[in-house]
Amino acid sequence: MSAEETIILGDGISVQVLYFEPESFVESPPLAILMSGGYSDEFMARAQFWLGKEMVQRGWAVAVPISDQGRKFFVENGGIIPAVIRQLRKTHTISEQKPMLLGISSGGSAALAIAAASPDLYTGVIAAPGRIWDAGKFSRLSGLQVYLRVGEKDDFRWNRLLDENAALLRQAGALVDAALVPDARHIFALNWEELETWLEPLQLRRGLTSKSEQSPHR
Repeated sequence: MSAEETIILGDGISVQVLYFEPESFVESPPLAILMSGGYSDEFMARAQFWLGKEMVQRGWAVAVPISDQGRKFFVENGGIIPAVIRQLRKTHTISEQKPMLLGISSGGSAALAIAAASPDLYTGVIAAPGRIWDAGKFSRLSGLQVYLRVGEKDDFRWNRLLDENAALLRQAGALVDAALVPDARHIFALNWEELETWLEPLQLRRGLTSKSEQSPHR
């Protein structure tokens, strides 16, 4: 099930959100917030929903906030994400567990920055790819799960930053699974068998099964 909705925050700010739920019945699915790349506008939100689609198929509810007037979430308005989550909990039946942050390209960087601002609010981050823009804001990530992937042949040379970024995240206390994707450029397909292994402990805590367990044909 999918819907396009407008969330009105307490200060009167409105945020457009694309919201997707699993087609098969999942009682109180866990929530994932997907940050798209570019300027996080509606075009990019829809064009890059392949990551969200995979999560929905695995039993997650996925919300994709659309940035107003192309303002990047990690630059100006990332602080609205906790408020968006609170409103989604009021209008949808979703798990009370901490949500997951997902991001592609600059959306991956946004997901990392948003988690760094309020690390206790999130169960983890999937940044594929993503990079750290302001190292000074990454200081207390105790226990935060981070899945970080960058293409081996990244067009913007983010591959050269992977080791440094992973070390900074670990120094801040995050539990980091970081790796280069062989022969990949800036945007790439994820290895879902590998990612499911990373997600499995989080899914089990929420009473979910992996996609491979749900499908007898895999």
